[in-house]
Amino acid sequence: MLIGFGIVSSFSLVAAAAGLAWGLQHYKEITFIGVPTVEAAPPGEPVNWLLVGSDSREGIDPNDPNAGVFLGEEVSGKRTDTIMLARVDPVTKTVDLLSVPRDLWVPISGTGKMGRVNSAFNGDGGEERLVSTVEDVLGIDINNYVEINFVGFQSIIDSLGGIPVWFDFPVRDTNSGLDVAEAGCQTLGGFEALAFARSRHLEYFEKGKWKDDITGDLGRNTRQQYLITRLADISKNHLDLTNLGTIDNILTVGGRNLLIDDGASAKELFILARTFSGVGGEGIRSHALPVAGFETSGGAQVLDLLEDEAQPTLDVFRGLSPLDPTVPPSTEVVPRDSFTIDVRNGARIARLATNSKLELEKAGFVVGKIGDAAESVEHTVVRYPSNLAAGASVLGTSLATSPLYKLDSKLTTVELVLGPDYTGLSTGPAGTTSLPATTTTTTTPPPIENENVVGIVPGPGPAGTACAA
Repeated sequence: MLIGFGIVSSFSLVAAAAGLAWGLQHYKEITFIGVPTVEAAPPGEPVNWLLVGSDSREGIDPNDPNAGVFLGEEVSGKRTDTIMLARVDPVTKTVDLLSVPRDLWVPISGTGKMGRVNSAFNGDGGEERLVSTVEDVLGIDINNYVEINFVGFQSIIDSLGGIPVWFDFPVRDTNSGLDVAEAGCQTLGGFEALAFARSRHLEYFEKGKWKDDITGDLGRNTRQQYLITRLADISKNHLDLTNLGTIDNILTVGGRNLLIDDGASAKELFILARTFSGVGGEGIRSHALPVAGFETSGGAQVLDLLEDEAQPTLDVFRGLSPLDPTVPPSTEVVPRDSFTIDVRNGARIARLATNSKLELEKAGFVVGKIGDAAESVEHTVVRYPSNLAAGASVLGTSLATSPLYKLDSKLTTVELVLGPDYTGLSTGPAGTTSLPATTTTTTTPPPIENENVVGIVPGPGPAGTACAA
């Protein structure tokens, strides 16, 4: 839907008021609900969306030949087996995805009871309770909530003409209705894509026999993130933006089956959509929570969050990225006096912060506060908020010793934390300070690597096929 609204936004630049009115009409078809537990992110900052797939059977045609898969079991109201966090960064134009396994055993907010995390969604007020539960367990602020049902998911895939997926071998799941009889490039329609996304009892045919993917729900989480990545690639590379009939159909079926928190205004959605309408799979990074299986006192097979191991992953969604020893935060070069640097002494060397302040100011940097760091560090660190990534890069590349970098959305300035390896600024000929030029340059950013792949996941398609990105 973000991609769709981005198309509308782009179209409105050409068709002006007519195009915008067309998009706003679709916007009005979305159902908005109050979710008091979400709190909007500051303008221009990364946004954490909670994505929920509802298994509500509402709208399923009982005469559809595939309806038996969904209507064969008694389901009242709605539940969820798909809970995902998406951190959308408008500065770096990247998306981080984190699946929350439905069997994660957690305290359910407001109940005083333990349960599977997806049980927080059941009953009245489920949206608010689920948001609170995820925030409490993971220590992550959620800024917006979006929910889509079975019909909406299938309809959007069908409107796109299906998803080409490369299968290394046949796969099936009699529980979800998945049945890919042949290996190779297969185009999944709405029903097949939903069956693939719901599959947690997947079997694959290898060396003459069917084998079980024993990863269950964790493997399903990986496949769902894979589908999102493929959708981004297809929409960016193959969607015909001039075919307004197709675009209209996507927005119509999507809008009628979406539920979003009422804090997401039309303006915010259009700005966000326009920012990400061109993001492909290369801009999406997938993450997985480290978990371990255990049995409750009542005999339930559930998952326990490995909290210590999870912190680096959770820090990404908190705006506290892991230290990066090699990649500067930006390739843009800005004037040295266009941002402020706070200097912290993390080496516990007398007058190190004061002396570095004088050197930085002499070189043309603007220094704000100086003082001791909250704790000692082994290496010099440049900390920065996302809107000052270019300044952080200029500072870091000006140092004699390469620093580590750390994104921290709570900061309002660039912060230089001095370690015992700090030796001042780099110097040029005759002892003069050598600093980068102030012209703007761009380079191709390094590819984002996916981590923690779990379960049977389709491979990349051969070049020249529809299954290639």
